[in-house]
Amino acid sequence: MNNNFNKVLAIAASALLFASCRPEIFELGGKANKNDLKFTIAPSSANPNDIVLTSLTPGLTPYWVTPYGQSIRVTDTTNVPFPGTYKFVYGVESGGGLVQADTTVVTITTIDKKTVSDPMWLKLTGGGLDSSRTWVLDLDAKGVSKFFAGPFYFGGSGWEWDPAFKDIGWAGVSAGDYGTMTFNLVGNANFSANNKMFPDLSGTGKFMLYPATSELATIDAQVLHDKAQGGQVANWNARMTVKTLTDSTLQLIAKKDASNWLIYNYITKKYYDAH
Repeated sequence: MNNNFNKVLAIAASALLFASCRPEIFELGGKANKNDLKFTIAPSSANPNDIVLTSLTPGLTPYWVTPYGQSIRVTDTTNVPFPGTYKFVYGVESGGGLVQADTTVVTITTIDKKTVSDPMWLKLTGGGLDSSRTWVLDLDAKGVSKFFAGPFYFGGSGWEWDPAFKDIGWAGVSAGDYGTMTFNLVGNANFSANNKMFPDLSGTGKFMLYPATSELATIDAQVLHDKAQGGQVANWNARMTVKTLTDSTLQLIAKKDASNWLIYNYITKKYYDAH
């Protein structure tokens, strides 16, 4: 009996050893053919600044790359408020991986006055079309904040801490004149930042507001921030949640990771100078 049991055990062990040594083989579906991709990218008949994206490739998940982000919707609409030449890319996710069509170039010749008349655009830019508004970080060289308790707060899932600047010496952020940043709607959605504390963080570019989700994104330039805490933010050009926005104040949520973030506090240059 013992001999038979030992034989069975030996056979089982050999089978397990053989199975563990075999390479795993994964079967992937076929890769879609680029020539089979079907889609349309065209202005809406109701508004030439609304670009309608329609995937016509059956059975595959679309992947759109637009001037203002990505989408995986079968049908989607991207609003492009300003004149210019813009690039769109259509692709699909197939079993063998992502396949993309050639870039589609769309030329916009009109300004979407309705879009830039939204209250968020008006407050950020000081009046909408052809207007400009300049902002500063709410901190001066003496470490004083003129509206908020401090230049930035800490936040996370289910919590927020709003300390005064004098109470966060451990954060490594220096008091100083961080310069200015300006949002204007003169011919386009233009953004510039002149960071006096960290000139290498200065730059010019564009910006985009998403009122439906209360988000702001800057392109090719970053909003004013420090390097100590700001250096922990994952992506300064990602969409940032606008926590609050008035004619004089702005709070932006910059994410460090999925469950921790910083809330940067800004005031207009006009408010700063008057107080």
